[in-house]
Amino acid sequence: MNGTYRTDGIGNDSYWSYLSQVFLIFTIRSFAGLIMLIRIALVVLVCASTALAQEKKGEADKTPKGGKEVLTYKDHVAPLLRKHCGNCHNPDKATSDFNVMTYSTLMQGGASGEAVQPGSPDQSLLYKVIAHIDEPFMPSKQPKLPDAEIALVKRWIEAGAPETAASAAKLNSRKVELDVTSVTGGKPDGPAPMPEKLGTVDLPKVLRPHPVTAMAASPWAPLVAVAGHERISLYNTETLSLIGELPFPERIPHVLKFSRNGKILLAGGGHGADSGKVVLFDVVTGQRLQTIGDESDSVLAADISADHKWVALGGPAKLVKIYDTKSGELQHKIKKHTDWVTSMEFSPNGEYLATGDRNGGVYVWEAETGGIVFTLGDHKDCITGLSWRADSQILASSSEDGRVILWYAEDGFPTRTLNATSANNAAKIAPPRGKSLGATGVEYARNGSIATVGRDRSAKIWGTDGSSKFSVETFSDIPTRVVFTHDGERLVVGDYTGKVQVWNVKDKSLLGELGAK
Repeated sequence: MNGTYRTDGIGNDSYWSYLSQVFLIFTIRSFAGLIMLIRIALVVLVCASTALAQEKKGEADKTPKGGKEVLTYKDHVAPLLRKHCGNCHNPDKATSDFNVMTYSTLMQGGASGEAVQPGSPDQSLLYKVIAHIDEPFMPSKQPKLPDAEIALVKRWIEAGAPETAASAAKLNSRKVELDVTSVTGGKPDGPAPMPEKLGTVDLPKVLRPHPVTAMAASPWAPLVAVAGHERISLYNTETLSLIGELPFPERIPHVLKFSRNGKILLAGGGHGADSGKVVLFDVVTGQRLQTIGDESDSVLAADISADHKWVALGGPAKLVKIYDTKSGELQHKIKKHTDWVTSMEFSPNGEYLATGDRNGGVYVWEAETGGIVFTLGDHKDCITGLSWRADSQILASSSEDGRVILWYAEDGFPTRTLNATSANNAAKIAPPRGKSLGATGVEYARNGSIATVGRDRSAKIWGTDGSSKFSVETFSDIPTRVVFTHDGERLVVGDYTGKVQVWNVKDKSLLGELGAK
């Protein structure tokens, strides 16, 4: 049986030789396969390691040194906005002139103003409308976004609203350098804060001077701030010369206030029926420190607390809003006034906030909690000014009813009423039908004297006992604002024609006009 192998005999040598060959071939091929498998495994391992390294690198690019993932417009917010908002807010449609499809157009905002305030979700219209805090609720005619997505947008804005992981969060460049722990209401150490180098604002010339809508004097330096159209002019009250100007692109400043230590200038105002904000300036450098609020109408009243912790504002919305200065977040929204909020001031000791409205209502609130302390209802017309005495014991309120009332802070009762308008001038100037010649402003000096101005075209100074000490009745137009200089020796009066005159308190002489040269 040549050429064949027997398989039925165990002892057959050819059979075992055949098995040996088969085993040898199998072993060799298996070893080669094993080598191949090892090679393949090594290649896969190397590729996986490279991919993992790249993935980790990508994650590292999105993760700061602190270990937390950086939320960005590109990676997190853009997909969300395109999904929910892209149908209405895209380059072709852009409802309300608002396009969310690119970072630059999102940050540009739309017809309602800026949509994102980096670092401040509560001031960001985008967050407020998707969180259904403010109307119009978005997306329009659609269910509210999931809470997780709203929280993502909020955290992105809190992180500074960066475009990409490589871009620095804008919040880092918006640090608010306001020390609220060591501020005192008294004179700061060293020289009194005065502007160092300020330029002027280059704007088109106007046909006539802007009325003096707001004015404030530094409590410790020969410095007065005067409102103008899209600008604030700073003057030296000793030389009567212009120091420089601060730009106010928000439009018209309706309120100016220096902080109690003179280091910060608050400006509140805006564009009527459109927008309103409060801006805090560093007096020495002119730098904008913080922007507070996002109103749909101009801010008419505002102030900063003595410790710089709170900024309060009000206007046509009939609301009193108290914000945390450093974060810019709203702390209290007070609904009590029945008409426009026209005036407000924190007490020097920081305990109270007094507010007045167009209907003659005056209220005193706890600054810390927003709780009501007193309702002061004796005035019969618009409140035009509020001013606290330096010891926080007396509040003075001026009104279009022609009176200035002094209120005792302990019990909220009036202690004295001053007739701010002159009988002589009132006889010469016909008031509006059914109206008296109103008081247009009031201001306490640090020594307790009181200054008033009125529609009878007069300015007066009253002693601490309520007696008349000084009267000027020769203004050619209605005085709108009055302040004492830091030393109480000069009276600064602004009027509807834009003139700002400086008077010597002791001899009642006119020293000059700011900006006359």
